[in-house]
Amino acid sequence: MADGLFLSCDYFAGEVTVIAHDLIGRTLVVSDATRRFAGVIVETEAYGGADDPASHAAFRPGGRAAAMFGPPGLVYVYSAYGMYPCFNIVTGAAGLPSAVLIRGVWLDGEPRATSGPGRLTRAMGIATSDHGASVCGERFGITRTRAPLVIVATPRIGITRGVERPWRFVGTGLEVADR
Repeated sequence: MADGLFLSCDYFAGEVTVIAHDLIGRTLVVSDATRRFAGVIVETEAYGGADDPASHAAFRPGGRAAAMFGPPGLVYVYSAYGMYPCFNIVTGAAGLPSAVLIRGVWLDGEPRATSGPGRLTRAMGIATSDHGASVCGERFGITRTRAPLVIVATPRIGITRGVERPWRFVGTGLEVADR
């Protein structure tokens, strides 16, 4: 998917909250040998490095979370509660851990948004085996174009540390937007 329609990995070298906000309205495309899924990103959460108490880089920087240290555009997939794959994209400079959790997409061909990162990965065929792939490769891509959504920032949800940070971004208005 490395053509002019999709973002390059250089795009993901920026600051995590800026990228988390800017991803709202872009389309995540997931392909394999037999299927292709596409969904407009409608919900993200930003996770910073060691100074963000909710970030895996702060309280378990080894194992899978080591992926958060770069390079930008790397796919970081972990299992929430040992059951639900969660899809993240590494941002920032290599060596400085941060990632954007994609929490929800508006699926093409379906009049609904996924609700939660576990439902998103199941609906789009994303698995823990995708960990370490590139979001700028053959399997994943994110479009340069954006749907015109109203974006609001809220505190992150489903966490117990760092909840006061307004690093969750939600896009609304897609159901009436001209796509």
